[in-house]
Amino acid sequence: MRKLPSLSMLRVFEETCRTLSFSKAAQALCITQSAASRQIKQLEAFLGKLLFVRTHSGLELTQDAVLLLPVVRQSLDILEEGVCHVQLRNPLQHLRLQVAPTFATRWLAPRLVALRQRNGQLQIALISETRQKYSDFDCAIRFGTRQESEGRGQWLCHEKLLLVASPLLMIDGVFPPLASQPQLHILNGEIRLDNWSRWLAATGENESLLSGGLEFSTEDQVINACVTGAGYAVLDRMMIRNELRGGLLVPLAELELESGNGYWLEIPQGKRELPRVGYFCDWVQAEIVRFWGEEEPLAQRALPSPDALAVG
Repeated sequence: MRKLPSLSMLRVFEETCRTLSFSKAAQALCITQSAASRQIKQLEAFLGKLLFVRTHSGLELTQDAVLLLPVVRQSLDILEEGVCHVQLRNPLQHLRLQVAPTFATRWLAPRLVALRQRNGQLQIALISETRQKYSDFDCAIRFGTRQESEGRGQWLCHEKLLLVASPLLMIDGVFPPLASQPQLHILNGEIRLDNWSRWLAATGENESLLSGGLEFSTEDQVINACVTGAGYAVLDRMMIRNELRGGLLVPLAELELESGNGYWLEIPQGKRELPRVGYFCDWVQAEIVRFWGEEEPLAQRALPSPDALAVG
C-alpha cells in the first residue's frame, strides 16, 4: 500500500503555491479558508516539514515546498492527462510553456492561433519566466548563447542583427549621424547585450559611441522606443519583421550580422515523452525553418540610398 498524502492535500498545496494565499487557494477550489489551512497543516504533519512561512507581504514557500512543488504539479498533470485521455481520448491538453519575453510576444504568440487551428484540442498557457522558480512547465524557449544551451536543450536559431531606425528621425530625407542620436541598448540582467559592439566592430565604426545611449530591460521595449524615434538600435530581424514590412523601422545598411545569442528549446526531465511536448517541439522547429524560408534577402529590400544615410 502506498504511503501518500491525500489528493485534496496536494491540490490545496499546489494552489496555495500558485496564489501564495490560503484564501485565494480556497476560493479557486471552492472550499473555505479554514479548510484550506487545515489541509496544509495536515500535509505538513504528514511530511514533518514546514511548507509556508508568513511574512509582512504574505506567504512564502520554504525550501522543502520549493522542492516538493514540481513533483506534485507534475504528478497532478499526469493524473489529469490520464483522466482526460480516458474521457476524451485526447492526449494533447494543457501545454505549459515558458518563453523568453520578446520571443513570446513578437514571434510565438501571433502563430499560436494557427497552431490551435491545426490542433483545436491543444490548450496553451504561456508562463512568465519570472515565475520559473515556483512553476512547472512542459517546455521552455530560452534566450542566450549556444554554449549556454549545451547539455540543457536543443538549439533553434541565432539572432540576425540589423541596424535600424524610424523614418521619423530623417531630416530632409537624411538620417542624422550615429553619434548625434541615442543608441538604444538591451539589458540582459544588469549587463548590456553586445549587439552594438558587434555591429560597430563589424563595420569599423568607433566604439566610443557606446559610452552613452538608453538602456531597456527587454528587446520589445527597445523596439517600441525605436519606432517612436527615440534613437538607433541594433535588433534581431526575426523580432521586427512586421515593423520592417510596414515601414515603421528602416534598415540603415545591408549588413546582417549573426549574434552570439539566440534561442533554444528546453524540456524538463519526465516531459520528453509527452505527446503534446513532442508535437509542439516539432511544430516550432518547422515554423522557424519556414519563417526564414519566406524571408527575402535584405539586399532585395528598398534601403535608403548612401547619399541619404549620413551614419558615419
